This record gives sequence, C-alpha cells and structure tokens, in this order.
Amino acid sequence: MDIKLAKQVVALLTAGQPFALACTLATRGSSPRRPGAWMVIRDDGSTQGTVGGGPLEARTIEAARQALHSGPPGQSRLLRFVLTEADATGLGMTCGGESLVLVQAMPAGPTTEQVEAATRVFEAVVALLESSTPGWLVTEVSEPTATSPVPLPAGQSLVTVRRAVVDAAGQLTGEPLLSSQAAKDLAESGTLELGPGAEPGRGLYVEPLSTPETAYIFGAGHCGQALAPLLKMIGMRVVVVDDREEFANRERFPEADSIVLPPAFDAALEGLPIDERSYLVIMTRCHAFDRTVLAQALRTAACYVGMIGSQRKVAGIFSSLRDQGFTDADLARVHAPIGLEIGAETPEEIAVSIAAEIVQVRRGLSR
Repeated sequence: MDIKLAKQVVALLTAGQPFALACTLATRGSSPRRPGAWMVIRDDGSTQGTVGGGPLEARTIEAARQALHSGPPGQSRLLRFVLTEADATGLGMTCGGESLVLVQAMPAGPTTEQVEAATRVFEAVVALLESSTPGWLVTEVSEPTATSPVPLPAGQSLVTVRRAVVDAAGQLTGEPLLSSQAAKDLAESGTLELGPGAEPGRGLYVEPLSTPETAYIFGAGHCGQALAPLLKMIGMRVVVVDDREEFANRERFPEADSIVLPPAFDAALEGLPIDERSYLVIMTRCHAFDRTVLAQALRTAACYVGMIGSQRKVAGIFSSLRDQGFTDADLARVHAPIGLEIGAETPEEIAVSIAAEIVQVRRGLSR
C-alpha cells in the first residue's frame, strides 16, 4: 500500500464518508496485478488506486457499490475470479489465472467499532510509511457473522475481516489477530507461520509495508527535468542532485521529493542514504563529472546504476575507472549507455527509455 492511498483511507474514515476498500489478496497464473494492489471506491463510484483495470476492476467496483447499499452494513465480500483462457480473453488478459480480491465496505454515519478499528490500523500504516520504518499489515479473513438477505453473484461470498499492523519492534496495533510472540516472530523474520492450532478456514494475509524506492538523478539538465516526473509517476521517491542552484530548484523540479546542492560533484553522494532499494541515474553536464559520480556510485549497494553517454564516452570512462582499481565485475553493474534501446533522441524520449529500463530492473527482468 502506498502512503497516498493510506492517507486517503484515513481521511475518509475520519470524515465519516462511505466508501469501500478493495485489495488483491492472492493470485495464480496470469493476473492484472500482484497481491498488495489496493483501491478505494467512493460512494459516487469514483476511485483511487487500481486492482488491475478492465472488466475485472469493473466487477470489483460493482461489488463494492453493492456492498455499500445492500445487505448488512459494513459487510465484506471475497471475490474469486477463476479464469479459463476464454474467460481471460473477455477480461482483456492473455491467458487464464485466478485472482482473490477482498472488498470491505465502510459505512457512513456514527462511528462504529469497525470504523474505529480501521482508523487505528491505517493511521499506523501512515505513521510507518512516513517514518520509513519496516512493518507489516496483517489481514484476517474468516467466516461471516451475518448472512446476505439477497443472493450474491457467483464467485462472491460474505466474509469477516479483521486487520492489524505489526511494527519492527513486534508491537501490534489494531485487532488482536496475533499473540505477542507471533508478532515478534513476524518482526524478526518477516514471515508468519500458523501453528497446528490455527482455526479451520482461517486465512491470514501478510503485506510488508515499505517506503517507495528512491531514484537519485545526478544532473539537473533537460534530460533530468524530463525524467523526474516519469519516475514520480511510477511511484518512486525522486531526489535531484546538482551543484547549480539555478538548475536544481523547485521551479524546474516541482515533483522532486528532495533537491540536494553539493558543493561539488566529488562530494555528490556524501550523506545520501543510498541502499539496495536506490536507483542512481548519472547525467551531469560533462564527462568528468559523470566519471566522478560513477566512481562514488560503484561503492554503494544501489540496485541500479545508469550513466548517460555514447559508447565511446562509456568506454573512455570505464578505462579510466579500471586505472583507479575498479574491476570488470564492478563495471558490469553499470547500465551504460543508459536506457532501453528505442532510438531515443529528445530529452523526453531519453527519459522514457530510462524509466522503462528502471521498471525492467524493478520487476526483476534485468540485472
């Protein structure tokens, strides 16, 4: 769950507005979205987030609106999409698969225990995401406590939903779904194992809560300016680094989460919290600065290091770095020339090629 959607959930709960919350719990085979995809469906049918788009999402929205307006208030529905290849074609998918989508209605009016519990949980989610602190959202799906007065569509069933958040210290907020020991085990291992005493039919789904990956753009020129909004659009934090305030500023980079002005590029990475979830894009105003930043980048654990430039430029910089002691294995980490080969020429086209390559790495389709 991203922080923007979590904050929207808290705002709707606090305002007492009716809405439904949908999330993909599990998938098998071909599926539009992976588990952990969330969507808010408001009473007027407007949405935020997505569980996959197309007819599958349309059915989810319809189920959400039905849950808000018929049957027991505050009901939750489990939607099972089991698709043959023919079904998948009708849903705009390439082949068959299964998706399990949970829809939970949040009624309007006086605050209920359900709303209070949900508010505590999602406030805790927001707090963890804002502080970049690890945590886990645990959802329990069990047999319903009420029956529907009207027949439900095929593939839908009423369920009872409870949620809790576990932080890195093993502290639990929300419904008492786990023992204190189980919460601590989850915090230590990141996984949850149910013992032999688990209730029959009980389903626990654990979603890790983590802040977005961070993209560092070294160089605030035309290509960097075109790239920043694209990376923001795909859900990344964006940090722009340049030693020229006349280029690295809010007027040129309104979407950046942070703008860093080092005294010089030989100190460009000092103090930056670069880790294995960081993406480094090197596109400064000259070859010498690119080489300087790349040498620093190769000493980090960043999962992606890319550098702009022609084959000739890249070869020259690599040769210089070998003279500094960097190995071929070190240099093999570098995506250079940066971006997918799509014949890009303009800054905007180059930005698209870089963003596409970053998505490729993010999804495990490239080194």
